[in-house]
Amino acid sequence: MGYTTDFIGHVDIEPHLNAGEIAYLEAFRHARHFDRGGSAYDVPGNPLAPDHEGVPNERYNALAPGKPQLYCQWAICGSGCCLAYDGNEKFYQPVAWLRYLIDHLLAPGALAEKERHHQLAEFTFDHRLNGMIVGCRRDTRELFAITVTDNVVATEVLRAGDAWDEPPLAYQEAIDRDRDALVRRRRDSPAARARARGAGTVVDLGRRRS
Repeated sequence: MGYTTDFIGHVDIEPHLNAGEIAYLEAFRHARHFDRGGSAYDVPGNPLAPDHEGVPNERYNALAPGKPQLYCQWAICGSGCCLAYDGNEKFYQPVAWLRYLIDHLLAPGALAEKERHHQLAEFTFDHRLNGMIVGCRRDTRELFAITVTDNVVATEVLRAGDAWDEPPLAYQEAIDRDRDALVRRRRDSPAARARARGAGTVVDLGRRRS
């Protein structure tokens, strides 16, 4: 069944991300990080389109080397000034993914800078991240803080969790109602129907390929 964690807060990014960085990180967030082979930084031009035809199930469900989870749920804001939780369920590796983004793609001396990957041609690798995000696990009500100070990520438990599944709190029920309504609207939208036909697009990274 798994569990869901509610997150509030954000992490500031200085200098702000440029358009190329935002486009790549948005595609990165939507991409399923299974073991595709090739470079660790390859991202499909349209990550919402089906991309697993002919891929065995065991490979489709196998994590790419070095990736913490199949999906990264840290979303970049439209102006590139910060990142925050994307609101989707079952984000189990928020700290590991945050460290991955900083260490591989954003910080000075980031690991991806040495690879010179063609999809990262617009990355500047000069960003400093600072901020705080607080999470509350639905299953135990554990409350914890994730802090980022000059690209260093740390965690602290603010309230220890209980040893049994707790019923949802009122605000959590409200979040779930809103989420379910949004899912229904998106599922019935023209864009969703187009994606089901393999024609939808989140961001076209094809023109950044060489």
